[in-house]
Amino acid sequence: MNIRTVLAWAAAIALTAALAMTYTAGYAQKQRVASIANVKGTVSVKQSGQKDWAPAAVRMELKEGDELKTDAGSTAIIRMDDGTMVKVGPLATMKMDKLDKTGAASKTNIDMGSGKTWSRVNKLNEQSDFSIKTPTAVAGVRGTFFSSEVAQTSDSTFDVFEGAVAVSSLTNPDQAVMVGASQRSTVAPNQDPSAPSAIPANEYDAGRSGFSEEEFAAATYDLQISVSPQVVEPGKNATVNVQLFRNNSPFRGEVNVKLNLSGSATFVSNGSPEISATTDSNGALSLEITSTSTETVTVSAQLTIKVKK
Repeated sequence: MNIRTVLAWAAAIALTAALAMTYTAGYAQKQRVASIANVKGTVSVKQSGQKDWAPAAVRMELKEGDELKTDAGSTAIIRMDDGTMVKVGPLATMKMDKLDKTGAASKTNIDMGSGKTWSRVNKLNEQSDFSIKTPTAVAGVRGTFFSSEVAQTSDSTFDVFEGAVAVSSLTNPDQAVMVGASQRSTVAPNQDPSAPSAIPANEYDAGRSGFSEEEFAAATYDLQISVSPQVVEPGKNATVNVQLFRNNSPFRGEVNVKLNLSGSATFVSNGSPEISATTDSNGALSLEITSTSTETVTVSAQLTIKVKK
């Protein structure tokens, strides 16, 4: 029997400053993968070279050539290995067109067939790029927060909330316009991008909140829990292991975690199925549990993270 882990995330993440993370670059082309950080509603994935769609799940990997689609009222958040996030809105289709790395240069290209995305792109070096392609246009950035939307008419609209985005048409890719913060550009089929204009005030806040600061902060973290041995025997102890990750790397810091056990299982330290504990400086925690019956224990968790300046 396999242990089932249920992660219940508390909406209590206060973000006042970004954490700095360090990544070590190699000097040969690497196979990069993205991962799904959040799924709401019905989201499906089709792996490269496959014909069938499968349900998307948190922690599922997306590789170059994989496709993702969302149903009505459904969303997904995709996390890149550099911390960049893309939120895919309802009724959207997209493909991981390019996801590779050679030396210090990383290339991330997403092909949007329909729907809307919000992209929070971490600052990239001069050799790297991130772009979103639509049926009519391509938007390239090195660090910004913007949305892209493909209408039923195939018009593509790019709203920039932070930084700047270079927008060009597919038919004339050498003629790009720079769209700055609080500006918008639209690209109609076989047309050049419209001149940047201010996002209407009544649309700016709604557009920006499509991928909120709190949602972005929560999606950077991943709490993994395991129980060893998987089946708890009466009178014998098992260990609950907790590890917190941030952008796929172990989180370096102490964090408070509230854990709950299913069935008759209890924590050895307090004789209760509930406990509040703090991880070590590496975001890890181990606790002994016991049970009065043979059972596979389900663990649920609530996590509170406060990032201070």
